[in-house]
Amino acid sequence: MPSGNIDKPIIEDNHDGTVTIKYDPREEGVHELAVKFNGEHVQGSPYKIHVDSISSGYVTAYGPGLTHGVTGEPSNFTISTKGAGAGGLSMAVEGPSKAEISCHDNKDGTVSVSYLPTAPGEYKISVRFGDKHIKGSPFNAKITGEGRKRNQISVGSCSEVSLPGKNLRRRHTLS
Repeated sequence: MPSGNIDKPIIEDNHDGTVTIKYDPREEGVHELAVKFNGEHVQGSPYKIHVDSISSGYVTAYGPGLTHGVTGEPSNFTISTKGAGAGGLSMAVEGPSKAEISCHDNKDGTVSVSYLPTAPGEYKISVRFGDKHIKGSPFNAKITGEGRKRNQISVGSCSEVSLPGKNLRRRHTLS
């Protein structure tokens, strides 16, 4: 937990070769989840998870794509703007490869975001509201796996999607 205290999640055996991990965080901030099999970290572990109060009135982001992913597979997360008022929403995904970003306004105060990393490594996901980073931003996602390798150089591009009372800018940056 952010305080340094250790908490244990509930682990349920699904009896099909998988387990379900449930965790009810009691502190806001960055939590670290270590997942081990036979004493060894599984791929991508330890995972960093940012926890915020859902009723904070601030723009928040949550979902697995903010902490980890696999090359060649979409990484997903959600941005909640409920109760945040009007303002510009923008995001950027920077890492070892260009990551194509797609956004969908869910018309309920949330935006579903998906990006496609094409090379392994650390990706920095910046989410800004009113030109200020939201709580936890920039997020660092650990992308693993071989995935699809591309030998190309990409330059940044920008596009805008209109949301009710907001402008959503998507920026693709190669670093």
